[in-house]
Amino acid sequence: MKRNNTLKFTLLASLAMLATGATQAATVANGDLMLYFQQLGGNNTAYVNLGSAALLYRGAESGPSAANQALNIINISSTLVSAFGAGWASDTTIYAGLAAVRTASTSGTVVNGDQNRTVYVSKARADVGTLGARNSDAWNLGPGSLTAPAGEIFGLTNNFATNLPNLAQGVVAKTASQIDETNPFLTGSIQGAAFGTFGGGVQQVGSATAFGTFGPAGQVEFALDLNRIVPDGTVSNTEIAGPSGPAPYDLRGTYEGTVVVGSNGSVSFVTVPEPSGTLALGILGTIAGLGYRRRKA
Repeated sequence: MKRNNTLKFTLLASLAMLATGATQAATVANGDLMLYFQQLGGNNTAYVNLGSAALLYRGAESGPSAANQALNIINISSTLVSAFGAGWASDTTIYAGLAAVRTASTSGTVVNGDQNRTVYVSKARADVGTLGARNSDAWNLGPGSLTAPAGEIFGLTNNFATNLPNLAQGVVAKTASQIDETNPFLTGSIQGAAFGTFGGGVQQVGSATAFGTFGPAGQVEFALDLNRIVPDGTVSNTEIAGPSGPAPYDLRGTYEGTVVVGSNGSVSFVTVPEPSGTLALGILGTIAGLGYRRRKA
């Protein structure tokens, strides 16, 4: 009887993890996916560590994976309030973006399926669209164009670690942050080339009303399509391949899923309309079966 209760508790805990996502590490590391915010004309920026881009947001192959979907990864409401005020959700001057790179080295080393200079960046979603599919244009870059952005994103990660040691999220004054420097504005609210490469910027601007209801994530304020861009057309036998054109290798970003920020400040990663529904039903079925066998005994 005790064994059955323990097993049921374990299964229920596993089911809860499907709904809430994994706990984030407190210390930012190279290769971690950074969610960041800045306010046009404001004095503060905000950093959030979402964990390893390669291990948590890219699957066993390039493209969205249902196994990576995670709801309520981290709640950032208090950080956004501290940085931008209680009305952050309806502020039309706040911009959000995503970026990750493990290293800017030009060597061909592969770690966790990613070659050096493999870049993860966002592109603003136009509307809710179809969950599990991009709703933004893919990045399409020219040959050799990842060295510069990899270096800037690497520097942004280090800036996070320097200003917020041992923290998963926090506020950094614009004077000390590199978010505004690497994500500039040309004039007014017109975004320049993010990380010196991505014309028009990688950020999404907030709106006076909610962005919309995003499937299992509920009502959200920001929705950022996550792109993975591999540095060239040479694929190592341990690298997870990404799409690239013929020589000289136009670099096309692969859509991996959408990072959303809920109206309550909860961050989720959505790759399919519902979170691992088949597995969840299987766990519930197992729990029901255990209860039936116990009563029968």
